[in-house]
Amino acid sequence: MNPIQARVKANVPAVVLALLGIIQAFAVELLWSFVVSEPTLYETNVEALIIWLQIAVLLAGILIIWLVYAINVARFVWIPSIGEFISPFWVGFLQFFTIHSLGFENPGYWFLGLATIIATMNWIAHVTMKRARSDPGNAAFFDQRGKAELSDFYPVIALIVVIASSGLGFILFGFVDWLVLVLLLVCFASLVGQFLQLQRWWRRSVEDIS
Repeated sequence: MNPIQARVKANVPAVVLALLGIIQAFAVELLWSFVVSEPTLYETNVEALIIWLQIAVLLAGILIIWLVYAINVARFVWIPSIGEFISPFWVGFLQFFTIHSLGFENPGYWFLGLATIIATMNWIAHVTMKRARSDPGNAAFFDQRGKAELSDFYPVIALIVVIASSGLGFILFGFVDWLVLVLLLVCFASLVGQFLQLQRWWRRSVEDIS
């Protein structure tokens, strides 16, 4: 193997993971600053419930973004693209924008930010897995598994389209509280489902290695 390739595969994913962790920490700190400074959160009304659900969804999204990359770094080796050096900054920008959008009266911008976060999260996972599959060092995992088909992504594509179109609709035409609540519950349930899927993948990988 080219010694430069070997160094890249050994070092770059870990460097990107460390940078992503730092940016995620800043996002959590910014979210915490909002929680302690926003008086609306401590009222007993629908608006407070909506914002708490937004916070819960954001925390789940931050956790899953970290897990997606950390689990892949722990399981696989691959040759990263130059885009992986930039991706933590893009993810951080999206998270900061979405946290800032918590302060808007209209949740449309928040939903647009969330839709972009979910799309980015799944794109990073897909590209990483595609690169990992092409590396012989991961053959023990991929040889017994077929390639992902477009149909495998239909559920998450549908979720992204619904969230993004709803956000745009809220911006253009206003919003209804009950619809926002339903969408937030769907988003949270989807992220929990993705977390459980990551957990299954991790167990399978450990069993394959051991």
